[in-house]
Amino acid sequence: MTSFWMTQALAEEGSPPPLDPLDGDRRVDIAIVGGGYTGLWTAIELKSRDPSLDIVVIEKDVCGAGASGANAGMLVSMWVGFGMLEQLAGTAEALRLCHASVAAIEEIRRFAETHRIDLGWQGGGSIWGATCAAQSGHWHAAIDALVAHGIDLYDVLTAADIERLTGSPSFVAGVLDRSNAVIQPARLARGLRRAALGMGIVIHEGTRMTRLGRGTPPSVVTPTGRLTARKVILATYAWSLAVPELAPAAMVMCTDGLVTGPAPDAIEAAGFTGVPAMVDSRVFISSCRTTADGRIGITKSGGRLPYGARIDAARKGPRRPLAELRQVLGMFQPTLAGLPIAGTWAGPIDRSWDGLPLFGRIPGHPDILYGFGYSGSGVALSRLGARMLASLALDAKDEWSTAALVRQPKRAFPPEPFRYIGAHAVRTAIERHDRLDHEGRAAGPITRALYALKPASYKPA
Repeated sequence: MTSFWMTQALAEEGSPPPLDPLDGDRRVDIAIVGGGYTGLWTAIELKSRDPSLDIVVIEKDVCGAGASGANAGMLVSMWVGFGMLEQLAGTAEALRLCHASVAAIEEIRRFAETHRIDLGWQGGGSIWGATCAAQSGHWHAAIDALVAHGIDLYDVLTAADIERLTGSPSFVAGVLDRSNAVIQPARLARGLRRAALGMGIVIHEGTRMTRLGRGTPPSVVTPTGRLTARKVILATYAWSLAVPELAPAAMVMCTDGLVTGPAPDAIEAAGFTGVPAMVDSRVFISSCRTTADGRIGITKSGGRLPYGARIDAARKGPRRPLAELRQVLGMFQPTLAGLPIAGTWAGPIDRSWDGLPLFGRIPGHPDILYGFGYSGSGVALSRLGARMLASLALDAKDEWSTAALVRQPKRAFPPEPFRYIGAHAVRTAIERHDRLDHEGRAAGPITRALYALKPASYKPA
């Protein structure tokens, strides 16, 4: 199901036809599977380091048609997950990656300016807010840890502060992360596509990988040809579940999205113009952001669950009815809940066991690389991931090929059908636990036991 963002971006380009699919067999230096943020950033990074490289990207749909064109458009730094990174990699590496993630946000802005990509940039930061007392205050320990390292990016907010900043009456407390920004996400994906083509990177759209050849050298088989390459890079996000070596390390759950029609006057009257992006405290988070053209976009996680790698079937539409999505909009700004709707959709989220992405080499096949598991924060982190994948592809020994996020997939989720059945049970427990939090009631033992099985998150939720 095409998101509003993607529909808008393609219309702004004049609805171009897809690039020609792969036709025949080719030998190349680098073959990249996936034409979203990770695949395109990695192609650009590799070509920038070595212009002589023969790089081919294949995309089963059109570039940006997956999660890269269907997310909330929030560029989120890694500082909020500093504690988890420090446990994973130590203080020095956690500090390095967090600083690099903030730099990546600014780098994306500069890249867009250089390549004349109109991202609809809004740099007002984002608010992580609690909508009930039981879910409030979890950010204080994280902020204290950062202050100890001289990091001052967060402002603790009271309910009155949030209402003054946004006009939203639904929050009891929160924190403003000044490092974050929001964009029109599909414009970034399409802009990366144009930049890659301009650098001489070959892209074949409408080209699906049907088989991954694990020989030496590796290959990518499609319905109409084969790419044989020195290195193959799998930049397939949620669709990584189709790769047996990667599937145990992640689960996928869709997020429901909605964008209103343009209503700048109503938004201004509600005091909602130019406000920071907002995210609530639920495990199945809700987000809300305005756009440069006077719209409001919201997302709500905890949507449809795919069976196995049937990701496209789960994207057929939002799990929640329109009335429920309007309630989410109304939580952020009650006076705007009745705005006309321009589009709804469902987009996949690939959740790793700890909420942090993974990059590396397929076990036993060092010339096949992967990058996935962004857990909903891939807009900015895919830029860092591209550096890691490029260094691995070039067999470089540097700070990116040895970064803490370069790690092996591990068995974190059960095989089907247990994954599908269990995920539904855990999702129900999460929704019940959240409802009880807001009612001021304690969850029972069965709900608590199932709730404890949810994947970890580095976000303050």
